[in-house]
Amino acid sequence: MESTPDFVKRVLREALGDDVSDFKLLVFAVHAFILESGFVRVDQVSGMKISSSHLIDDMSSSSMICLRYTLPEILTNGSSHYVNLKIQTLGHFVNVYGSLYDDVGSSVHRVYLDKCRFAKPLEFMLLSNSEYNSCVNVNGDKDEILELWKIVNDRLALPLLMDLCEKAGLNLPPCFMSLPMELKLLIFEYIPGDDLAKVCCTCSKLQYLASNDELWKKKFEEEFGQTVNGMKFYKSLYAHYRLTKKNSDQSFSFRIPRTRILRYFQRRRGGG
Repeated sequence: MESTPDFVKRVLREALGDDVSDFKLLVFAVHAFILESGFVRVDQVSGMKISSSHLIDDMSSSSMICLRYTLPEILTNGSSHYVNLKIQTLGHFVNVYGSLYDDVGSSVHRVYLDKCRFAKPLEFMLLSNSEYNSCVNVNGDKDEILELWKIVNDRLALPLLMDLCEKAGLNLPPCFMSLPMELKLLIFEYIPGDDLAKVCCTCSKLQYLASNDELWKKKFEEEFGQTVNGMKFYKSLYAHYRLTKKNSDQSFSFRIPRTRILRYFQRRRGGG
């Protein structure tokens, strides 16, 4: 099985050849990540599957391209559920956003990709192995490509995959969001409170789930060793205690050096 960088490299080489630009590199990288997630590209008119080699012919505009994808299972059963993807260059950024094409009320998932950050590592990837290994920042370039994959996968490909599966009545792909609510809450119990607060910022569904009051009651009692009977909104109480503790720790850290200085001068006076 190909690794993510190897798969992207093969797609880029087969489709681009020597016709390389920052925008095209990111378009084909996003296309490769979408394919890796299980999608297949289909023609916007016929709905039939088409290969990656046709993508370069569809890039008539140098600033924007529209693509359509679906799942092999949907093609097999003859359904017409798809996702639309639009990729647009805006200055130093490439704006990528997608949604279900036949559902006006569906969520729009969007990512902004910095061409200055991601295009050069992708271009290096097209070099031969000897040329690539002679580059100064090989490990850094690989890290950037994996970070690009993570951004596109987590914020675009996986959400679109989940929306399409739900629309077509298919089972969700193996992922955290497909787990039962009880199991999600059980996993959250092992996450520190500060990290759980970050989970609340990811999406509305996880915000609702990670704000469970019983969950934050356990976090509060674990960290502060206190039980507040009849209390509600433990998340807010946790945040208040956490901020108070942080301010107290900072104040204490500033007082220690001052106390030591005072003692030093007191000893100097006594010695004099």
